[in-house]
Amino acid sequence: MSDRPINSILAADFGSVNTRALLFDIVEGEYRLVAQGRSGTTIGAPGDDAHIGLSAALREMAEATGRRFLDERGHIIRPEQADRLGVDYYLTTASAGLALRAALVGLYPGHDLAAARRAIAPFYIEIAAAVHLEDGLGPKGRLNRIVHSRPQLILITGGADGGARTAPLEMLGVVRQAVSLLPMAGRPAVVFAGNSSLVPSAREMLSQQAEVLIAPNIVAGEGAREAARNALASVVGDYRRRESCFRRVAAMSDSGIVSTARGLETMTAFFSRALRQAVLAVDIGGARSTLTVAGKGGVWTGIRNDIGLGHGFASALELIGEDAIGEWLPFHPRKGELAKYAVKKGLRPEGVPLDMRERYIEYAMLRACLRVMFGAAREPGNSATEPARVGMALLAGAALSGSGPGALHMLMLSDALQCDGVLLVKSDPYGALAALGALAGVQPTAVVQLANRNVLEDVGAIIRATGPATADAIALRVSVRLESGELLQREIADGDVWRLSLRANSRAEVRIQARRGVSVGGKRRLRLQLTGGRGGLLFDARLDTLEKESSMTARAVKMLRWFAAVSGDDEPVVIPESWLAGPGE
Repeated sequence: MSDRPINSILAADFGSVNTRALLFDIVEGEYRLVAQGRSGTTIGAPGDDAHIGLSAALREMAEATGRRFLDERGHIIRPEQADRLGVDYYLTTASAGLALRAALVGLYPGHDLAAARRAIAPFYIEIAAAVHLEDGLGPKGRLNRIVHSRPQLILITGGADGGARTAPLEMLGVVRQAVSLLPMAGRPAVVFAGNSSLVPSAREMLSQQAEVLIAPNIVAGEGAREAARNALASVVGDYRRRESCFRRVAAMSDSGIVSTARGLETMTAFFSRALRQAVLAVDIGGARSTLTVAGKGGVWTGIRNDIGLGHGFASALELIGEDAIGEWLPFHPRKGELAKYAVKKGLRPEGVPLDMRERYIEYAMLRACLRVMFGAAREPGNSATEPARVGMALLAGAALSGSGPGALHMLMLSDALQCDGVLLVKSDPYGALAALGALAGVQPTAVVQLANRNVLEDVGAIIRATGPATADAIALRVSVRLESGELLQREIADGDVWRLSLRANSRAEVRIQARRGVSVGGKRRLRLQLTGGRGGLLFDARLDTLEKESSMTARAVKMLRWFAAVSGDDEPVVIPESWLAGPGE
């Protein structure tokens, strides 16, 4: 791009279910979100062209704003012209499309390859093969493994800078032979991010066989890993531009096709630095889901291609299992009921539950998906902050950031995360976080202004108590002083939740006293200044009561009471008799 000013910015995100378009522009001296458009995804059969969905989303925005975005050939008009024609900058992010197949090559699985896995985490990359000195294969076996995986990318790691040369050179020899055996038209790009003293050897051995990109030694720390990600972003971007479904939109884009997860990771790290505390972001999509945790330990990202609430519902059900999902249901699912619902979601991923029973199935699946993803972030070797101790959660994806009851989303987040203390919650209702992450290196001023303005929604705060439950005991005594001066006092029993409706931008002084054996963030007495949101303040004193219930009736009563509490429903809880039938009935 030239050095022309960037005022108006068009951002498009291509998901597995929806295509979203956002328009950012300067209003009263600051960047604001001024319009949005959405259409169904057009990636895959029958059209398999992302441009069709983009055009539909832009038509919706044009009708709302009077601005024209496309010329007669269907190209984005750039730069912005008189009479509200076009935009100054057009960026694209995507989570849809096939994953890139990669082969990882290193010396040791717990060191080099672990760093490689973290480096590729914010990209939609499938590890098709991994070879190392402890794989028991030998040179011929490693050669066969790489060739048979037919990789589109080979990432080579291993060794300390200036360290041993023999073993890494042997691995480079295996890679050279493997690449030479692959068809010329399908040869992979190679990223070398190992012992820097071997860079000349890597170029000499591989540059005649394939495109070679050099990055700093990936095991040298977070900075080197970030540099390696820039090289990987280039490879993934080139791959996306060659895909038939993205070819037209990529040719017009100023940014190339940026991984949605990469943009989400960038913004999670941004909020962590700004708030000086750990932050997590979770995006439960239709076919893929992403979790990012950023804190003092660095940034950790996990992408699951087998977890989703649309096309991915069936694979998530198979992964998690009906028993694990049943733990979050106030009834025993009928034989085949969950599988049938998974088929329904696969056929109509944008469909909504038809009744309360289906709604609870979706809630249960969402909780179970979140728990699986949070569990992965707690794996040994993860240097990022423990997810349960983060200070802020960013909710992305339609399942968590939609217009539904914010307190219910906080309840499910508390269930799955088992956070300890106070957790501030924001949502991304417009799908803007990934776009801001992609924009950060181009127009950082816009990112700061938009992140602190109207693109994110305050959901509220979770105040979660921990400790053993005691029958008929009071867990928390809460005193809330509103801005109006009104004083609210509440006793919250073990096993209960209380939602205090508090609007966005409204503040309250909260004092909490926990009984002996119970704490909030490790403290029995707290004094907090909290801001409200769509879900208000959620005080969670359920402790371990659900685990202690053995009968479906008792569990159903508790779960429905919690749902009623967060929805503001004061009516007595009524359980349909059919919900209490035994398993399989």
